[in-house]
Amino acid sequence: MTVSELVTRAERWAADQPEVLACQVGGRAPRSAGYAEMARSVEETVAALALGGIRPGMRTVLLVYPGVELGVLVLSLLRLGAVPVMVDPGLPYAAVRRCLERAAPEAFIGVPLAQAARLALGWARRTARIVITVGGGPFRPGAALGNLRAVARDMTADMGTPIRDAVCMVLEPPGPDDPALIAYTSGSTGPPKGVPLRHRHLTAQLDLLAGLDLIRPGSAVVSTFLPFALGAAALGATAVLPELDPRRPLRFDPAALARDIQRYGVSTLFAAPALLDRLARHCLAAGLVLGTLDTVAVAGAPLPLPTLGRVRACLPGGARVMSVYGATECLPVAAIEGHDLMAAHAEQPGEGTCLGEPLPGVEVRVIGVTGEPIDRWDESLTVPAGTVGEIVVSSPAVGDPYLDDPRATALARIPDGNRVWHRMGDLGRLDGQGRLWFAGRVSERVRTPDGDLCTDHVETLLAGTPGARRVALVGAGSRPVLVVEAEPGFRRDHVRKEILARAARHPRTAGLRDVLFHRSFPVDARHNSKIRRDLLAAWAARRLRGGRR
Repeated sequence: MTVSELVTRAERWAADQPEVLACQVGGRAPRSAGYAEMARSVEETVAALALGGIRPGMRTVLLVYPGVELGVLVLSLLRLGAVPVMVDPGLPYAAVRRCLERAAPEAFIGVPLAQAARLALGWARRTARIVITVGGGPFRPGAALGNLRAVARDMTADMGTPIRDAVCMVLEPPGPDDPALIAYTSGSTGPPKGVPLRHRHLTAQLDLLAGLDLIRPGSAVVSTFLPFALGAAALGATAVLPELDPRRPLRFDPAALARDIQRYGVSTLFAAPALLDRLARHCLAAGLVLGTLDTVAVAGAPLPLPTLGRVRACLPGGARVMSVYGATECLPVAAIEGHDLMAAHAEQPGEGTCLGEPLPGVEVRVIGVTGEPIDRWDESLTVPAGTVGEIVVSSPAVGDPYLDDPRATALARIPDGNRVWHRMGDLGRLDGQGRLWFAGRVSERVRTPDGDLCTDHVETLLAGTPGARRVALVGAGSRPVLVVEAEPGFRRDHVRKEILARAARHPRTAGLRDVLFHRSFPVDARHNSKIRRDLLAAWAARRLRGGRR
C-alpha cells in the first residue's frame, strides 16, 4: 500500500456512503459530520497545514478537545505524512513536558488553553518552530487554522483546481514503513514512554480490530479511546463522542452518557472498566436498560467480575461484553467474551483474570521473570504451560523502539531475526486450552519471605466483598498489605472482618493480616482504571510505620 490505510479506508467509505455520519458529538453542544463532509474537511485541512509549514515526517503535537475537529486533524496529518504526537493531556504538567522534550516536535497544534500551557510551562519550547491554534478567542498565538483554511480555499479557487488535486500534485502520500504517529504508554508503572508507530502498524491494528467484529459499517459506536474512535471511521461506522474531559475521564455525567447512547442508537460501547462501572451503577440505580447496545468492549485494564455483572445487568438479553487485552506497544493481543470470563473464574478461582485466546496473527509466549535485558530470542526462555512468568507478544502491530529511551527499549524488546518479541511487563500464564491469564504487573508483585504474591491472584478472590468497592494488594517492603477503597455507608470494621474471612478461605491469601482503608485509590491518567500501586504502597508503608490502620 502507498497510502495510510486509515485514511484510505475512511476515503473509501466517503465514496460508498457519503451521507452516513462519520462523527457525532454528543452532550450539550451536539455536532455531526457525514463521511463526505469529513473527507472534504480533511482535504482542506491537509492544504491548510501544508500552507502553515507542516511537512511529511514532521513531528507535530496535537492537543485539541475530542470532537470532529480532532478526527479531521489526525486524518489530515496522517494523509500529509506528518507524525502526530499524541500525549495524554491528563498527565501531570511535568510529565507532559518530559514527553515532549523526548519527542522534540517541530510543530505544535492546539487549542488556546494548550498554547497557553506551551508558553507558560515550556512544552516543546526548544523545538516547536511552527505554531497553529485551533479555535477562536482573543489568544491565538501563531497561525490560526481557520485563516489557513480560508487562504487554501482562495488559492485553489484562483488556480481553478480542486483542493484534493492540488494537494496530490505536491504531496507524495506516506508508505507503509513511514512513521505514522507517536503514542504514549499510560504511565501507570513509571514515566510514560513514547511509542513510534508506522503506517503498517496502524493497518495491522485495524485488521486485528476488524477480526473481533466489534464495529460494523453504518452502526453507531461510542469510544472513550481515540484509537478505537478512529478505527470506527476506518470501518464505516459512526463515532459518537460523548462529553468527556480527557484530563479527568471519570468526572463525567453518567446520565448524559446514557442519554447519548439511547439518543443516537449506539450499538457498540468501548470504555475502560472504571468508566463502565460508574455508568452501570447509574443505570442500575435508575432502573435503566441500554436497549440499543449489543456489544460492550472493555480495555485499558483487566475487567473485574463485579463490574462485569453490573454491566450485564443493564444490557438487553443477547448483548455481549468483550474484554480486550493489549498495550500501547501492541494492540490488540487477546480477547474474551464475558460469559467465558465468568466461567473461567468459576473453574479456577484465585488464578488471576482470564484474557482469552490470542487473536489470529498474534503469537504469545510466557518466559521466566528477569529484570535484565534479553539479547536474542530462544524458545528455551519459555516456561512450561501453566507456569506464571512474563507475557511476551509478537505481532505485526508491535511498534518501534521507545522514543529516546534505549534502556527501556532493551528491557522491553527481544530481537528474533526479522521480528521482535515485546515484553508486556505483565505476569501471566497459558493454560491447557491455550488461554492467556493475567496475574498482575511484574513490578507490582509482592516479594515475601514465603514467596511472591501476584496482585491479580489475590484481588480477584476478594473482589465483590460487601462494602469494598476495590481491594488492592501492595507491599510495604516485604510485608503484604490489603488496601480497601470502601463503598459509602459501610462500617470499616465490618468490611475488614469480611475481607479477612474471605482471605482465610484460600491458601494464597490465608496468611494476610494487614488491612488499610484508603479514601480514593490513585489511578492512571488515561483510563482512571489502573491502580497506581507504587503510590499506594508508599502510602501504606507510612501508615504502618505510624501504627495507623
